Parts: sequence; structure tokens; C-alpha cells
Amino acid sequence: MLNHIRLMFAALFMGLFLVACGNDSAEQEAMEDTETAAPTEMASEEMAEEEAPAAEQADSGSIIGMTEEEVIAKMGEPDLTQTRTLDALSMTHHEWHGEDSITAVQFQDGVAKFTQNIPVE
Repeated sequence: MLNHIRLMFAALFMGLFLVACGNDSAEQEAMEDTETAAPTEMASEEMAEEEAPAAEQADSGSIIGMTEEEVIAKMGEPDLTQTRTLDALSMTHHEWHGEDSITAVQFQDGVAKFTQNIPVE
């Protein structure tokens, strides 16, 4: 019985060793392919009609600390809105899609805490 346990531990150790030292180049190549792939175009008529030119010119530094209502008044209605609540914390994510960039703003309890401007290639 002791020999069986010893063999199982040796097999487990060898398996973990092979996994840890394995070649994950296929995984890395897949990540590189997704980063270098051309972005897909959104062919939605709604997106073309609702593009907000103010979103392209918005200064993300001046948005932090503003309320949701102030940001919406400044940038227009967002193209995407997501809301999450965790215990007493309420988080809202808004996105404005422009011709050459996407502006994302995260609100915590109604106040802007994080902004990101993502250029579209």
C-alpha cells in the first residue's frame, strides 16, 4: 500500500511539474493575434445617429468628481450603461462611442471616480 501512495505522489508531482514547465506559446500567440487584429466595425444605424461630438472633445481629467447628471449634461446621453450594486456600494459604467475614440466613465455612488479614453484604430 505504501508503494501505491508513493507512486501516486510521484505521478502527481510529475504532472504538476509538466504543467508548470509546459509551453504556453499557443496561448501567447492567441493573445497577440487578438491584440493585433483589426477592430470590428459596428454597423448599427443607431450608433451613427447618436454619436456625440462632445464625447470626443471631453477632457477626462475635468470629469472626475462630477455627478452623473453633470457628466450626461456635458457629454450627452451615453451609448452604453451598466449598473452594479455590491452591499452599500453602487457602481455605474457609462460609455460614449465617437468616430475616433470611446470614452468610458465609472461612477461610485453617483460620483465619477475613473475615466478612460480609448482610441479607435
